Amino acid sequence: MEWIKRRLDSDRAILYSVVAFVIIGGFIYSLILGDKLRFQDEGHYLRMANNLIKNRIYSYDINGVYPTAFHPPGYTLILASSISLGGGFVTLRMLNFICLGISIILLSGILKKYGFPLGAKWVPLMLLYYPVIFFTASTLYLQIIATTLFILTIYLVDRWSLKFWDVFFIGLIYGFLILISPSFILVLPVMFIAPYLLKKNISIRFIIFFLLGISLIMTPWVIRNYMVFNRFVLLSNNAGKTFILGNSENARPNTGEGIDLSRYDNEIKQLNLDEVETDKYYKKKAFEWIRNNPSDFLKLYIMKFFNYFNYRNELATKSQQSSLRDFIVFITYYPLLILALIRLVFIKRYPVRDIELLFMAFYLMSAFANALFLTRIRYRLPYDLLLICLSAISLDYLKMYFKTKTNPEKRLSI
Repeated sequence: MEWIKRRLDSDRAILYSVVAFVIIGGFIYSLILGDKLRFQDEGHYLRMANNLIKNRIYSYDINGVYPTAFHPPGYTLILASSISLGGGFVTLRMLNFICLGISIILLSGILKKYGFPLGAKWVPLMLLYYPVIFFTASTLYLQIIATTLFILTIYLVDRWSLKFWDVFFIGLIYGFLILISPSFILVLPVMFIAPYLLKKNISIRFIIFFLLGISLIMTPWVIRNYMVFNRFVLLSNNAGKTFILGNSENARPNTGEGIDLSRYDNEIKQLNLDEVETDKYYKKKAFEWIRNNPSDFLKLYIMKFFNYFNYRNELATKSQQSSLRDFIVFITYYPLLILALIRLVFIKRYPVRDIELLFMAFYLMSAFANALFLTRIRYRLPYDLLLICLSAISLDYLKMYFKTKTNPEKRLSI
């Protein structure tokens, strides 16, 4: 009993030390960065937040004159709330680092519950080993906060009994998650079947109540858009541009916003299309290209799927492109991916557990869905944390395997 207590104390010490390092290190790094913005989108989110505070309008332009729905409001509302309470750049960044610390605690708790003690112990350190997560937390990007809400949703689905109010509350969280990052709509099919994969006694009511929670959160935004644009806009007017960036004659597997869309942009200007019409125009042209070039589309889709697992992206902000940074991602991402794949070697000896299957389903679903649009590392980041969990779980299976190898009479199983 004393040995077990010492081990638990050791595991908790590692967990809390990593969380403390993330928060304290994040605070120091935030002070060093000051008011420096390194990416265009950071300025865009900050501008929308300030327009919301000063001009009482959700607007993208500098003067806060023209209303927009180009981005959904979730992350902007978080920034605006923090700024209105006196928060500065350090505070805004610390929201990310605190959320990252919460994610680490939640993931460690999930692995511990499923009897992966080695994985639970090492997953905090493995998250530090993948520095792109810490770097992203230092930006005014939505990924870290969205990741925490995503992991919290998984945690609650796994832990709670999923009665009506449980499911409805989880739906509220996921609804706000979608208002932060609409890309999480793409993995909704996996979220719908999550209780089934986790062997929960659940019925179709889970999906109904879950969608009710999502709908309640999203309804005010939909009503606002209809009042502003006199048209139905569910989430944003950004999907069309993202879609054509990934599906047009100039699209490549690893290109982002840097491709030439001048042909379409010139026609948009000639037709004098507004934001909603522009979004529909981009979608229309992308689908036209797909219909006229089915083989090129299929080839590009397959290449984008494999590019999902790339260690580098071509950035629109060229000043942030770095060979050193690419090398660091290379030597940290692929070992984690390989370690996660090693688990499959033992699949006959140790059948896949429920939580493993769920994590795998989310990761693969994200790859297939994002390949329809753009495959970017920051879009993959929330699922990379699940990949790191799978890598950490592999350590338990490796330990079990070598124990049974040295002592064949002692057949261990999780």
